[in-house]
Amino acid sequence: MTPVLRTPRLTLRRPTGSDIDRLLQLASDFEVARMLERMPHPYTLSDGEAWLAGIGSDPRRTDFAIDDGSGLIGGISLRGLDETPVIGYWLGRPYWGRGYMREAAGAVLGGLFDSRDVAQVEARAMTENTASLKVLAKLGFEDVGPAECTSTACGQTRPARRCLLDRATFHRLMTGA
Repeated sequence: MTPVLRTPRLTLRRPTGSDIDRLLQLASDFEVARMLERMPHPYTLSDGEAWLAGIGSDPRRTDFAIDDGSGLIGGISLRGLDETPVIGYWLGRPYWGRGYMREAAGAVLGGLFDSRDVAQVEARAMTENTASLKVLAKLGFEDVGPAECTSTACGQTRPARRCLLDRATFHRLMTGA
């Protein structure tokens, strides 16, 4: 079950069918899709329906809609909750550059570390996605070396960075202690 998390500007909640129009609008942007492994382009109604239908079907995965009060503006997922979780995220282009992803991912990571016995979390970002790499650094992720990401939208493998975040580093950064 996806918990509801709140930050000063955002609500992180389970995606629902009422999100489909915004999802299609924002996920259909090639500039968003090309930086992600699993988002196809063009993003169709059947893609959105399939994603929504799969939510909650895998206990090793949690998906959140990022909502700024106007509706869905992006998403965050945690995969592999039975091992080292992997965080993935996206944000619609109109919402870039406002600090939303650091705020949203920080809340999700805080909830994960507070509710589960997880030692660390993994993330990967394409090297050309400097904004995502900055978000990861601000959250305390350490770049541990090269990786590859296959962009479904582009149909090709791209160079990426593999990053890890441990519980102690995250809590030290979030509490300032």
